[in-house]
Amino acid sequence: MRAFNIVNLFLIIFLLVGICLAEEMVVNSSLKDVQNRCFEIVQIIDKKESLKDMDVVLAVDNLEYSWTKNEGKLCCMVNHKNIQEIGQEIAKMKIHVANDDRDAFKVCIESLKLYCHSYLHFMGANLHNIL
Repeated sequence: MRAFNIVNLFLIIFLLVGICLAEEMVVNSSLKDVQNRCFEIVQIIDKKESLKDMDVVLAVDNLEYSWTKNEGKLCCMVNHKNIQEIGQEIAKMKIHVANDDRDAFKVCIESLKLYCHSYLHFMGANLHNIL
């Protein structure tokens, strides 16, 4: 009977470790995807004179679509209040594209990079989220 309890304990521990690793991989891949898309957008706007260019609009729309898709996965694992700033910054970016406000657009891009960089350091495996 004692051996059965020890085996169950190890199974539970391995299950929790597996869940934590899966959470870590999803969080890292989602936030790194946003970072990579931000770097692509910066490269695109450096080549363009206006933000009202089809390449810029498509890049921002792709970022929004990708984030919306990943946000659904992240909401199951982390507190939504921790990641809502990214969605808000993307919405601001779309407004700045419509207004052709290049400086404010660049500030939003830098904010997104900062949020993703800082979130990568503190999000991930969390026993509270598992329980």
